[in-house]
Amino acid sequence: MSDLWHDCISDELEKVEDLMAKELMSENQELTEMCKYVITSGGKRIRPAVCILAYYACGGRDPQRAIEIGSAFEIIHSATLVHDDINDQGELRRGRKALYREYTIGKAIITGDFMFAMGFRLIGATSPGIVGYIVEASASMSAGEFIQKKFEHKSKVTEADYMEIINGKTAKIISASAKSGAFISDANMETIDAIGDYALALGMAFQIIDDTLDVVGDADSTGKLVGIDIIEGKPTLPIIYAMEDPRYGKQIVEVFETKEPDPETAETAIGMIKKTDAIRRCREKAMEVLSEARHNLDVIGDSIYKRALLALGDYIVTRDK
Repeated sequence: MSDLWHDCISDELEKVEDLMAKELMSENQELTEMCKYVITSGGKRIRPAVCILAYYACGGRDPQRAIEIGSAFEIIHSATLVHDDINDQGELRRGRKALYREYTIGKAIITGDFMFAMGFRLIGATSPGIVGYIVEASASMSAGEFIQKKFEHKSKVTEADYMEIINGKTAKIISASAKSGAFISDANMETIDAIGDYALALGMAFQIIDDTLDVVGDADSTGKLVGIDIIEGKPTLPIIYAMEDPRYGKQIVEVFETKEPDPETAETAIGMIKKTDAIRRCREKAMEVLSEARHNLDVIGDSIYKRALLALGDYIVTRDK
């Protein structure tokens, strides 16, 4: 069931793809080409999915606005990835060269700015009432980036610091997507907030597993180089847990604190992380975060869409790519 969570909205997700392509058309052919490069590189479309599922789960019947809002959230999310790759000097994004590597930094910045503008325009034209949700989420993403920068290559980072980072960088925009879907279905504020809280946990769990796959994942499946987080000094949960290990922790700390360790050293550190209990603890933490939030969906009645939201959580904590 967990890997079939999206079956009930497969038609709607296809429309999301078509709408994003349409909204990102520009009079400048190269700009259109660069936007297409970003949105066709893959992605799990979690944000539009939770928007559409929340809309239906709260009684919505005409999904067009949910499709438009979900598309807008995905466009804005994609724009942040374009800028993140420049900021982090990332090489790959979803198995392909980062946009700025394929084109240029200047053009990639402009493309990201254009995508932000088009995403916000689509939201404003569809439902001005939810603008506050996306503005708050966007501000949280920026704050999360600054907190992450503060702890790069710093071994004193804690689990609480990490949870604060991913709350802003990943979870808030997923929560905002769900709240927006509930809002346009005319749900009451108690329901909107409860679904938002569940989706926040989805986002937290998603990022914990994403960071775990940086250690144990397959590059062909995950679309990024395994071990890139320790090379870049990003304070992820598996690294934080592994640095606490009585046997290997000290050596992992030394690698994490090193600016730009060579790939061989990073590979050795990854091997040590795998020998600790960090991966198990990360999986358990993701499950714990999600388990504690499932009760939030008690505010809505049973439906295929509510079950899909729950199945999405199961998929997130068990995925391997």
